[in-house]
Amino acid sequence: MSDDGLSETGRSLLLGAAQTALLFDDSPGFLFVVKDAQGRYVSFNASLSRRVGTESARSLEGRLATEIWPAELAQRFEVQDDWVRQHQTPLLHQLDPILLPDRSPGWCITHKFPLHARDDQLVGILCLSRDVPGLVRRDSEQRLTLAVDQMTKHCEARLQVAELAELAGLNPARFAVLIRRIYGLSPLSFVLRSRIRQACLRLRGGNESLLEVALAAGFYDQAQFSRQFKRVMGMVPSSYRRTRPSGHQGLWRWGGML
Repeated sequence: MSDDGLSETGRSLLLGAAQTALLFDDSPGFLFVVKDAQGRYVSFNASLSRRVGTESARSLEGRLATEIWPAELAQRFEVQDDWVRQHQTPLLHQLDPILLPDRSPGWCITHKFPLHARDDQLVGILCLSRDVPGLVRRDSEQRLTLAVDQMTKHCEARLQVAELAELAGLNPARFAVLIRRIYGLSPLSFVLRSRIRQACLRLRGGNESLLEVALAAGFYDQAQFSRQFKRVMGMVPSSYRRTRPSGHQGLWRWGGML
C-alpha cells in the first residue's frame, strides 16, 4: 500500500482507465473523466479544458469538481459521486446541466461507473457525458433534473407521469415531449428501463429471490416482472442471472445496462 491507500493493483487499474480518456479526444460532444476515489480528477479528454476555459490541462489534474466547475454544476456532480460511492453501483442516464465546448449552457446525459480492483476496493469513478444537441437550457426547465433523478435513482416508486411533470414544474405534455426528445422514450418507458436496470444489478449481485427482486425494483409481482424483463432483455430473469457475472465484475461496462 502507498500513502494514498491504494494497492499496486488498484493504482494500475486507475492509471489504465485514465488512458481511456485519450480515446475521446476526437469525439465531439463527449466529456470523459476519470476520478480517484476521493473525487480528484486523474485524467480527462481535451473537451474538459475547453468547457471550463483553461488552456492548461495539467492544471486540472488532482483537483475537485468544486475547483473546476461553477458552483451549481459542481454541487450536482459531487452529489452523484457520493451516490456512486455509497451504492457501489453505476449511476446511469442522469440529466445534467453542463457547459458546452463553447462555454454556453447546455444539457448532457451522464453515466458514472465505480471502478473496483479485484479485492472490491473502490479506486475511482469513470464519468462519461454526452451532450444533448440543440436542447437549450431554459431557466423554466431547470427542475427537469429533479424528475429524472426520481426516474433513475428512485424508479421503484410508483409515480404517475402527471406527478413527475409536477416535480419538473412542467405540464405533462411538455414534460413528455422533453423526455422523448432527450432519451427517445416516453416517461413510462424510461421508468421501465430504469427498473429493469435496477433488477439486473440485483440479479447479478445477490441471492434475493425473483419475487424480492421484482418488488424491490417497483414491479407489482413476479409475473409482471418476468414478462417485462423478457420483453426488454430478450430472456427471463432466471436465465439472465445464470449467464451474467456476479458482484462488481463487469458492472461498469455498458453491456446489459440498457
